[in-house]
Amino acid sequence: MKKQLSLITLLLLFSCAPLTNRAPASAQLSETVKQLVDWETKSNMVSTRSNEVFDMQHYEIPLSELQSDFSDNLDEATRNALVFEKDGENYVRWVINPEDTRWHLHVKEWLDSKGIDSTPKNYLKGYLTASRSMIAVDPETQHSFSIKVSTNNTGGKWTDKKQTWKDAKDVRKITDFIVETTEKMKLETLIIQDEPLGLGIEELDQGLLVRSLNDVPSGKKYYLPGFSALHPEMGKLLAQKNGSSDPYKYWLENYVKPTARATAELAAYTSAYFDSPHSQNFMIELDENMKPTGKIVLKDLADTYLIKKFIQNSTGSAIAEIWDESHLLEDMWPNSIGFLHGNSPPREWMDLDKYKGYATEYFKVYDQRFSELTGVPLEALKFDKDLIRLAVYSYYTKRRDTTKPEWEEYIKYAACLNGEKYTATGLECPEKYLRLHKAPATENCINNVNAILHAQ
Repeated sequence: MKKQLSLITLLLLFSCAPLTNRAPASAQLSETVKQLVDWETKSNMVSTRSNEVFDMQHYEIPLSELQSDFSDNLDEATRNALVFEKDGENYVRWVINPEDTRWHLHVKEWLDSKGIDSTPKNYLKGYLTASRSMIAVDPETQHSFSIKVSTNNTGGKWTDKKQTWKDAKDVRKITDFIVETTEKMKLETLIIQDEPLGLGIEELDQGLLVRSLNDVPSGKKYYLPGFSALHPEMGKLLAQKNGSSDPYKYWLENYVKPTARATAELAAYTSAYFDSPHSQNFMIELDENMKPTGKIVLKDLADTYLIKKFIQNSTGSAIAEIWDESHLLEDMWPNSIGFLHGNSPPREWMDLDKYKGYATEYFKVYDQRFSELTGVPLEALKFDKDLIRLAVYSYYTKRRDTTKPEWEEYIKYAACLNGEKYTATGLECPEKYLRLHKAPATENCINNVNAILHAQ
């Protein structure tokens, strides 16, 4: 009996060991990925795009010729889809956006100048999205992920979009900081869409970025783009599917308020706030039955404002050295929200007053959650008497004065909100911040094992 218990104990403890790079390739493209493509291409009010699969062309470039930043979080299936061995050397599939008629030709010229074969090849399959990002699929494993390169044509209003290597580097740095921080802190609502790989051609200042699709390829979760929730037909249809005859109120509760909590969690722990906070950057997590889970996925983290003193005191202090000066704030912190910025309203169930109602409720919930986490009083979050409207069906803005004394403790103890027990200057973190730390996964698991064994 003792031997039996010992074996069970060992097996249970072994299960507590952390697993990395656990994104196994599925046998076939999941319905959840197909649905994401359909929402991206057919349920946005900017443009209707093809949801058909295409052959994603690429150039084969020796990895040694590129700048690269690989995260430890990059899963093996994604790496193998992009990096392969040829003639004893690692090569990269530098993909070509099928709508691009400009930027990839610069890559071709660069390859020619180096005597590298510039003939486009085929391997990956691809799908368009509402933006320049594409969903790539490895045809051998059906593993899928998001990928972004330069293109002078997109489906949105922002047509010519060069993906620079500088931006890719910045994305990798801020993403690692945010991912590492949020892995250590308690989260109720926030999910980060990791960008674990950046590649660059330094001479051209062109980059390639890879973004994880998280749980979507597994078939366990759907990611509903925010703009699809506010699409006249799709927003109404999904609300009805979940028992609501009022899409405006349904998405207030299941999109607007959760997004407020998610962005407040991001800001509280990192001081990061989107400079383009619109529905292209937010996705709603749905379960297998397309019911909202209450969690919101945030992506495109490079375009963010940061509080300079907070970042300098944080575990990501090096970011202050490379971040755009205009986005490192010393006093006023502009928080905006524009759920329909760059899009069109669902006029059947939303007018301008109701749209402002979304912004009003957003800031009410955002302020409450931010104050709960940081200890900054609600009064200290007030500056403007009313929301500032920048344009019709666009952004509403609320500014915060971070020089107020009530902000000092939050800024001084920044590292404590990154999951550390001490600040960089050796100050012990207050209990109000330590309580926000997530217990290590192994610690939780071992505690559960002990509980099971004591119950024997």
